[in-house]
Formats: sequence, C-alpha cells, structure tokens
Amino acid sequence: MSRLAIHGGPKAVTRPFPVWPEWNDDDRRAVVQVLESGKWWMYGYDAKQLGATAGPPQRSQVEQFEEEFAALHRIRHGLAVTNGTTALDICMRAIGLQPGDEVITTPYTFFATSSCILNASALPVYVDIDPETYNIDPAKIEAAITERTRAILPVHFAGELADMAAINRIAARHGLRVIEDAAQAHGVSLRGGRYAGSFAEAGIFSFQMSKCLTAGEGGAILTNSDEFAEAAWSLRHVGRTKDSLWYEHRRLAWNSRMSEWQGAVLRTQLRKLPGQNARRMANVKYFFERLKQIDGLTPVRLPPDGDQHCHYLVMLRYDAAKWDGLPRAKFLEAMNAEGVPVTGGYSFGSFDNPVFRTLDLSSPRSPYMIGRSKPIDYRSFAEQCPVTVRACREEAVWFMHNLFLGETRDVDMILDGIAKVKESAAELR
Repeated sequence: MSRLAIHGGPKAVTRPFPVWPEWNDDDRRAVVQVLESGKWWMYGYDAKQLGATAGPPQRSQVEQFEEEFAALHRIRHGLAVTNGTTALDICMRAIGLQPGDEVITTPYTFFATSSCILNASALPVYVDIDPETYNIDPAKIEAAITERTRAILPVHFAGELADMAAINRIAARHGLRVIEDAAQAHGVSLRGGRYAGSFAEAGIFSFQMSKCLTAGEGGAILTNSDEFAEAAWSLRHVGRTKDSLWYEHRRLAWNSRMSEWQGAVLRTQLRKLPGQNARRMANVKYFFERLKQIDGLTPVRLPPDGDQHCHYLVMLRYDAAKWDGLPRAKFLEAMNAEGVPVTGGYSFGSFDNPVFRTLDLSSPRSPYMIGRSKPIDYRSFAEQCPVTVRACREEAVWFMHNLFLGETRDVDMILDGIAKVKESAAELR
C-alpha cells in the first residue's frame, strides 16, 4: 500500500463522489410550472381563477404528492407538512398526550424524536438500542413501562426498519399507541409489501436536504386511520376542519402546510427514488461482501426479511481491538484524509443533551410534574443505555447514502481507503 494521505501520501479517492441532491430538467420544469401557474400554496387560486384566460385550473402539487407518496408506501392517507419535526409534533398532539405523560423512545437518533414529546409537556423515556441493529431493543421496552406510559415512538434509524412486530405486541399488551419515526426510511419495505409508515397508527417522514427524498425541507405523515388523518389534517391547517367555516378553528394548532414549490419538486424527486434506492442497494451489497475481508468493521445488521432499502446511512461497528488499538477518532481522521467523508455520528445519546439541564423538569410549576411524585433523572440513562454510549463514543461509523449512488469503482475507493488505514493502524496508533 502507498503512504497514508494523512502523512502526505496520495489519497485513495481520486475523483468526486456523486453529489446530492440529484436533479435534472424535470425538476426545473416543475418549479417553473408552479411559478407560471400563480398557484403558490396548496389552497391558493391559480391564474385562471384570478381572471387569466390561458391554461386550465391547476390541482395542488402538494395534494398530488400526498397521494403519490402514500401510494408508494401502500398507505391510505398522506399529509404533507413543513418538516419532519413538525410531523412528529402533530402526531404527539393527535394521540392526545397530556402533561406528565411518558413516551418510550430511542436515545440514538436526531433530537426531534425527543423534542416532539417535550413540546407536548410529556417526557421521553429512553430504552437502549440493540447492539447489532442500532434500533430500539424491544427486549428492554417492557421494563421501562410505567403507569404514565402512553405511547412508543420507535425510529427506523438509518432507514432500516425497527422490529415493529415485537414493538406492536408489547404495545397491544399494555394498551399503548405506536407512532413510527420513519424520517430516514423512504420507500423501505419488508418482503410481502409492508412499507415504513404502515406498521403503526401513523408514520412520519422528513424531506430535509440530506434525506433520500428531498425538497430542502418538508415532511409527511402517513396513516391508514381515517380518524388520525382527520386530526392530523386539522392540526397542520390551523385547527380548521374540512366541514368548518374558513375562519372557524376547532383545535389549537399550527400553520404547517407545505408549499407548492416543495410539492412540485418532491413529485419529480419521488419518480427518481426507486431507481436511486436500487443503485444504493446494489452498491451496498457489493460493499458489504468485500468488507468481509477486513476484520474489525462489521455492518449493522439489516432486517432479515428486508426487501427494499434506501440506505440513508451505511453504518459499521468499529472494533479498535482488531485495529491494533487504533482509536476510532484516529481511524476517522485518516479516512477523511484519504478523501472518504465518514463520521462517528452522534457524540452522545439524546439523554445527554443540554436541554435536560436547562429545562424546568422538577419545580412545582413545571408542566412535566403534573401527576408525578418525582421528576425523571435523565443523568441515569447513561448507565441504563450502555450500547448507545458505546456507539457514540467508540463504535459507530457512518457513511452517507450519496457515496453509494455511483458505480462499483466508487465503492472500491472507499474500500481502498479502509485497506490503507488498516495496514498502517499500528503506525497511526
């Protein structure tokens, strides 16, 4: 092997990886169509309704995207909103969370999965992740259930489906609601045609810039429940209902409507998603096969009955003992020097976020103390979630999905970089 790039040698990466997002003239035309239509929000008037003579009335791009996105996931209702965080807030409000309630969730994910619970004046209760999947460990959920538990909020982290069958069995035994955080799982399914977002009462998705389906920002709620869809529709539309007067508001809610610009771009991007997912699946399969030759980097285990993957993140578990004791931080530094953009992901679990030290969780006036005799000590979750702590501090290795949108020769560059660093691990240490 040649000298490491971190020591002045040539980089393993000799050409750029695919950029994200991918766009073409279809996307450009979609934006221009909205511009020229005069219909810039989903309930707005189009040019003809405003008195122009040219062109037929335009259906809302957002409403068409909602139908198409729901159809892809084989779910009855789709509601587009401003972002995935708002989608989570709406779902927590829709299931009727009350101050002092508890929701069981994972500490290994973006903090919006916790903030949506806190925004409802309820409390997240963290259950550790499975060491092989990095998704919430169902075997540890029941021990966390209390008389205040109202729901379970699992995350399909990195786009890989959590064990929803086990989670739903637990929820049924204890009368709990289940909402899927599928923010990273666009078009992901199990064999038999069960898609992310269809395993629980509702599922949410994000279209933020890094996601496998993006309009820069945006989110969606999918559900097969007519009742839930009606509540979510109202909560994203300032508390209106479909049979109320325009200025009649029956719920305290938000203006969380998606714009027509986002809806138009998401429609054209959605048509690209199946092909992009297929490319990523083929390249990740190739990557995992060749990675077997390199000891000390183990892929996070995928669902055994998985069918379609989006591979939002390709995650590996790093074992420093098999790298001559080389710390993960030094491995990551050397890999980035080789031109491979790779990170260790989260620096700490959600329970270690500073918000739990600044938020009033315990005073007599705190809404989080309603119906409670004592506050939750969030410092204790570090001891209760050792797998999460280990993943954050020393084990997790993240590759973003765009690295696997090219050809196998692009994957070879990643593997070459890993091999170079592996050969010089003792020297680096």
